[in-house]
Amino acid sequence: MGDFEVLVDVDRCTVDPRVFCDREVYEAEQDRIFGRQWLFVAHECQVPNRGDFVTTTMGEEPVIVVRDRKAGQIRVFLNSCRHRGVKVCRVDEGNTRNFACPYHGWTYDTEGKLRGVPQFREAYYGELDKDAWGLVEAPRVESFRGLVFANFDDDAPTLETHLGEFRWYLDLILDRSHAGMVALPGIHRWRLPGNWKLGAEQFGGDNYHANTLHQSMVKIGLGPPDDGTFRGNRPWEVDFEVKAENGHGWINFDVPIGDLDPAVAAYLERSRAEGRERLAPAQHALIQTVHVGTVFPNFSIIGFIGFTSIRVWHPRGPDAIDVWSYALIEADAPAEVVEYARKIQTLTFAPSGIYEQDDGCVWGEAVEVLSGHQRRKYPLNYQMGDGHGKRVAGRPGTIHPPSTEIGVFGFYDHWRKCMTGA
Repeated sequence: MGDFEVLVDVDRCTVDPRVFCDREVYEAEQDRIFGRQWLFVAHECQVPNRGDFVTTTMGEEPVIVVRDRKAGQIRVFLNSCRHRGVKVCRVDEGNTRNFACPYHGWTYDTEGKLRGVPQFREAYYGELDKDAWGLVEAPRVESFRGLVFANFDDDAPTLETHLGEFRWYLDLILDRSHAGMVALPGIHRWRLPGNWKLGAEQFGGDNYHANTLHQSMVKIGLGPPDDGTFRGNRPWEVDFEVKAENGHGWINFDVPIGDLDPAVAAYLERSRAEGRERLAPAQHALIQTVHVGTVFPNFSIIGFIGFTSIRVWHPRGPDAIDVWSYALIEADAPAEVVEYARKIQTLTFAPSGIYEQDDGCVWGEAVEVLSGHQRRKYPLNYQMGDGHGKRVAGRPGTIHPPSTEIGVFGFYDHWRKCMTGA
């Protein structure tokens, strides 16, 4: 294929089906997207002590996130021995002094340096240059509000530059508390059929599907109002979507919560009060609304009815996604609130949650159908709201009330730029 620019028509707001089902497109993404963009790898609280580590992936690359023992610096290494490529860490998390390959026993410290080589003097005659054969390290690791991102591209802009104006919206969730946010122990992990971009685009600007796909949740009162349009009671004010720079997108809307446990209600009131001290007035006006967003390319976040979940869409081929979901909570939240957050997330946005079952069905079906020889000839429509967004004083980005696809198409416009080097 090669000419990826033709896959996204900026003037017509259309996307070629091959973006979601073509193997050549997918392989190119591993270099041009996942090899050059900032990717979420962990929360700082997962590696609080020297020697603490977790394992994850960056695109298809297995990596180790470790706080080194020498300087306490968070580092990210490819989880692959330099000798024959086998994983040197085979568990999800822990604390260690070194990582040892189970194949031939090469051993690396938490700074990635090769320290141990069996038969170093007998078989290598002491001539192996250990300094040249350390673990491959991601050259860029930076954090924002406790979220750790890494980048394989040493020439990439800073994480702060990548997030840009979108930090304003992330702070509605991540900077509303004096104590800060922490990740609850454990990660929900499951595999869905579909393409990784379908998850990222939905969280970054598609609430159009909510009244249709999630009808079961609407009917039991855990979804948007069943009015057939879902534009909210205050469009432009609290009910709006955002097309931000660098492919990021945000959905903001107000949903009546109903009666809550007194402990949870008191917690939300305290959160509102603390937010007033920390956030700008325009931000504080949105603090108790529902927040959903995507940081390009594959990190999403949702704040919904008193809990926060972050989501990573790990690509596993054009037609499969590994979804990793982390629950966040204020570090000083009482036990009753922590338990509530666990429960509501499990019921809604988790492997057993009804929202996930709905989404997984259509994402897989979409990629399967788009792979057809005839269907691939016809583009997909992303024109909703095009040309009708505007800047609103006090809020970054281009704003449009629900429903709109300006943020979703902004994702693909930026994808096109990354894929073509623009």
